[in-house]
Amino acid sequence: MKKRLLTLILIPLISLGQSNPDEPVIACDLITDFERGKEFTLKYLNAMPEDKYEYKPTPEILSFREEALHLGSVNFRYAAMIAGGYDASDLKEIYQRSELQTKKGVIDFVTKSYDVMINQIKSESNLDNNTYYYRWNCSKECLARKGFEHQSHHRGKWAIYLRLVGVKPPGEQLIWKDGQRTPRDISKKDWRETKEFKSYLKKVD
Repeated sequence: MKKRLLTLILIPLISLGQSNPDEPVIACDLITDFERGKEFTLKYLNAMPEDKYEYKPTPEILSFREEALHLGSVNFRYAAMIAGGYDASDLKEIYQRSELQTKKGVIDFVTKSYDVMINQIKSESNLDNNTYYYRWNCSKECLARKGFEHQSHHRGKWAIYLRLVGVKPPGEQLIWKDGQRTPRDISKKDWRETKEFKSYLKKVD
């Protein structure tokens, strides 16, 4: 009886020390990704010195400030389309607004654009419902993912802007939100023994 009781006590304790290898630990939902994207974007906006916000690597492209406002403006537009509408704001007019000529003004604008996008996604009862991506019919989830791709594209360009003015870009933040990095699920040695690792093929000569 004592042996059986000890076994019943130990089983839950053993289970607490083990993680389910099939349970994902990297969050990959839209809201978490947009929150992470917001953090990453704000790091870039804060890294660029204010006196370099008008910097252009070449004359024919947008300045760093305009790139940031473009990203924020299109966040607003995607959120409006997810809601079933459309934001017809004039991007050129937005670039000229007096309150958006400063670093603080730009950061506030972009921050609000992410908040609007995130809140819109949270408010949707069914992201599988269809809406319009401009003149194309698609699901609201698909539209949100296109919006995520858009902000990633424009933020990615900023690394070159920063390098060209002598500023080191923020470290990559492609998986984790700040403060949420979790321990690895497996050691490098054990990983190399998995069937997944052993099935890896060399694709590039």
